[in-house]
Amino acid sequence: MPRRTSSASRAQRNMKEKNRRMVMRDLLLMLASLIPPQPSKLSVSELVDRAISYIMQLQKKIENLKRRRALLRGDHATSSSSSRMLPIMNLTTMDSTLEVNLICGLTNRNFMWYEIISVLEDEGAEVIDATQLNTGNRIIYIIKSKAIISRIGFEISRVQERLQDLIL
Repeated sequence: MPRRTSSASRAQRNMKEKNRRMVMRDLLLMLASLIPPQPSKLSVSELVDRAISYIMQLQKKIENLKRRRALLRGDHATSSSSSRMLPIMNLTTMDSTLEVNLICGLTNRNFMWYEIISVLEDEGAEVIDATQLNTGNRIIYIIKSKAIISRIGFEISRVQERLQDLIL
């Protein structure tokens, strides 16, 4: 008699474990669909690492966009303080192209065009268009580039880190 109860409870445990694995598989598939496509199949730990990295990248992008919106709206106490504002940088990638948008005040312009272009070229990008706009007490730089070797591309986090070091 106790044998049947044991096998019945074992069957229940097995069924619960099977359901748990199915739910986890579905959740991991959903997570994989929310991050940028990956070239190959990833292990669970790699998938979670990529998701964490992607979320952190999105958080940085949100902060940059908030600062940029505040800057464009002119949400500063005085016009003199906005001319000394910290530079705001936004990097956008699509396929093998990279666009750098940089907004800074007139008084804190301590970098030069060639320095920004040198960073991009060092990281494997070819500048295809560069524009500078002067608007009141702000300077807006827009630099469009593409990967020299499209299948290799460039590492946006490294480009962003090097440009941050340059402009701050």
